[in-house]
Amino acid sequence: MKKISIFLFILLTFLNFPQTAKAETLYFGKIQSEQAYFYNSPNEYSQLFVIPYSYFVQVTDVEDEEFYKATYKDLEGYILKSDVILMAGQPNTPYYNDTFLNYSAFSLYTTPQTSSSEVTSFSENQSFNYYGAMEGEELKESITTWFYCTTNLNGQTYYGYIYSGIVNEEIRITINTETFDEVSEEVFTATTNGQEFSALSTGTKILLIISIAVPSIFILFFLIKPSKMKKQKVEKKGIRKIQHGDYFEFDDKDL
Repeated sequence: MKKISIFLFILLTFLNFPQTAKAETLYFGKIQSEQAYFYNSPNEYSQLFVIPYSYFVQVTDVEDEEFYKATYKDLEGYILKSDVILMAGQPNTPYYNDTFLNYSAFSLYTTPQTSSSEVTSFSENQSFNYYGAMEGEELKESITTWFYCTTNLNGQTYYGYIYSGIVNEEIRITINTETFDEVSEEVFTATTNGQEFSALSTGTKILLIISIAVPSIFILFFLIKPSKMKKQKVEKKGIRKIQHGDYFEFDDKDL
């Protein structure tokens, strides 16, 4: 029984290995263009904002011939393959982080246009977290830049666009010089088996493990069965009759 338990432990560890191995390697795309957009969907009409040059997106998979699936901070989206160099490694500062305040009351919008829906409104000196920039409506002469950002009001986080013309601080983006080993997108193909197993439901995983484990147990049983049979043969007992003159003596010994 001990041998079977060890065998099952090794089997389960082996089946779980692809998930563990996949989790150990992260891939990031380093932004190579000053007009690298983060997209809401894999098409060039769903631009959210321009990602700061020289920073990173975490690449999670290959979407198609043009796009990678990616995350930027807490957002899931897409990035053009042509705008990044794919690297293996964990940057210390993958995303550009900055905050700013507004000097007058305004609203957060769903697009960089005041004609779009308002996300929320706020008074002056509200704090915002910067994500990226986007060209939009000109509300002041020669100022067409809007910032995609988040803000917290009454314990709730809001996402949207704010007009840069009402911002107190100028966004000065520093260059990120971190680099790692470049890799090709084939690294995602190489982890397909692990991804497929990870994507299975718990019930399917259990059935798969049982379908492999049960035949293996029978094989293991037949491997150890001869030694058990031999032991049973040795332990088999009988009664031997021995004649001594006019009487018999019964001797209980191993046959």
